[in-house]
Amino acid sequence: QNPENQGPTPFKVNPMSVIAIPFKNEDPNVVLANIRTAAGHPRIEEVWAIGHTPDIRRGVDEIIGEGPARIILFPEERLGSLRPGKGDAMNTALQRADRAGIDRLHFYDADILNFDSDWIDGAEEAADRGFEVVRHTFPRAATDAMITWFVTRPMLAIKYPGTILPRIGQPLGGELLLTRKAISELARNEDVRSRSDWGIDTVLTHAAVASGFSLYEHHVPDGKQHALYGSLVELRDMVLECFDAAASLDPRQPPPVRHQRDADAAVPESLKATTAYDYDSSASIVTATPSPQESDLIKRLQPELSRPVRDLAERGDWSGLDAPTWYDFLTFALPRFQLGDPGWDAFLFRMWTGRVLWYTTEVAIDGYDAAMGYLESTVRGYEQRAGDLRSRR
Repeated sequence: QNPENQGPTPFKVNPMSVIAIPFKNEDPNVVLANIRTAAGHPRIEEVWAIGHTPDIRRGVDEIIGEGPARIILFPEERLGSLRPGKGDAMNTALQRADRAGIDRLHFYDADILNFDSDWIDGAEEAADRGFEVVRHTFPRAATDAMITWFVTRPMLAIKYPGTILPRIGQPLGGELLLTRKAISELARNEDVRSRSDWGIDTVLTHAAVASGFSLYEHHVPDGKQHALYGSLVELRDMVLECFDAAASLDPRQPPPVRHQRDADAAVPESLKATTAYDYDSSASIVTATPSPQESDLIKRLQPELSRPVRDLAERGDWSGLDAPTWYDFLTFALPRFQLGDPGWDAFLFRMWTGRVLWYTTEVAIDGYDAAMGYLESTVRGYEQRAGDLRSRR
């Protein structure tokens, strides 16, 4: 039977729902506002604030008792094997929820500026209808989500053509709900547990689909409003760790899963006009002189690199980094990249930055709708190309 046509699975009457909000360096006022919103929702019994800063501790003490939910503040545990980060915080919540027998565990990023009860309602209502995992999807600025568009979704398209994975709107989204069965299985998944860094979202997305959990994508029409970036260098760790996470995923094709999503809505005009990063300071990344380690790597790889990639690596010229070239580079780097190797880290980040700059100057400049159409069609094209290659093997 096609999972798309299966009926919903039963859910517990009056399930216990918990919201986990990992935090680190976000604006304390935003973090506390989100904790207050979560604690005031009638379906939430506990809010877990995961981190440790004095400002949040004092703020939580002041808002405890305002809403019906209990607020618990605790630090993340060191559970993973990679750089300590967001993954440890999310895994701390997963392990705690599993031990406590929590029925539903929500995650929300701490920096959301427009977090309100609609996010929680949308997730809870989908879980009420039997979906085991609920992910939030939302419009982003044309130059936002550049890791999603130029790392994660393309790599999912290359590795898993014809499956749901490359078609999930926000595979890096930290906003999701897991029901009891998903909590239990993902808490015991070693790939999830070991991913202590930014790669946790990629691994969770893949693990949930690979486990066969039904998925609902709840649409937030106003978008996810958050603090934007200066130079793209602020995203360096995230680019590298998300690439490594995608490269590390089990290559076996996942099973079909029951999947539904909300229809998209009109995109706010203010979001269409948003520029998500500083172009000038980011351009200096690709024109900077390579380190000795990066130079040595480029020399070793040079016979295998395409002309556009060599142009960027050697002269800072990103004019050739179009969609076909980027597909070829991803498939080249996928089996070779070594996270933590100084040469590879610098080279991959330089290439990604060049790809973002190419897209910004060649596509995003034509307006929001044209840019979104280009991004979606590029992922579909990669999926088609990878599927064709797979079928010929």
